[in-house]
Amino acid sequence: MARKTAEETERTRQQILKGARDLFIRKGYNAASMEDIRKHANVSKGSIYYHFKSKHQLLMEIFEQKTVEWIAGWQKILQPGMTPVEKLYALADYWLEDFDDPFLKVVDEFLTSQGVDTGTFEKMIELVQMQYPVIQSIIEEGIASGEFKRDDPAELTYIFASTMGGLGMTYYEKVPRERARAIYRKAAELFIRGISAK
Repeated sequence: MARKTAEETERTRQQILKGARDLFIRKGYNAASMEDIRKHANVSKGSIYYHFKSKHQLLMEIFEQKTVEWIAGWQKILQPGMTPVEKLYALADYWLEDFDDPFLKVVDEFLTSQGVDTGTFEKMIELVQMQYPVIQSIIEEGIASGEFKRDDPAELTYIFASTMGGLGMTYYEKVPRERARAIYRKAAELFIRGISAK
């Protein structure tokens, strides 16, 4: 039997990741077994365990993939000529829309039902921090153009990210979408007003 090419191997790996993501969303993290995922992804037992040793590893890789997709999605939203202020408002809207991803419920289930070890928690923090350069580049652009006061861009990034992340409570409290959007935009407005050079 011929060995698989690197391209075929990667295609199988992505097939497993997609199957796991779909199944986690449909059944939940705890209810989906590796055998369920194997069947859903339509791969052999050898294939799934060659690529992923556990459900936990699968979940973490999907979470990483989701973070990369988030950054790519943001790049598609950017339009030529957008000011830093317009970008921060657009980013607040994008943050809210991200809560529509049903995979977030899977992550919530994982975090609340599993004893998350230090290594996993640190990896999740690293993945969240992948969003920071998106924010920091906007703030640096605003400082360079004179729209924003001179300040520490890394600190301002942390404040903005923490504010948007904290507003995730609107999702858990089932705040109606239009009201949640207004709250996110108000938070962005208060942040922008606080760093505005005018």
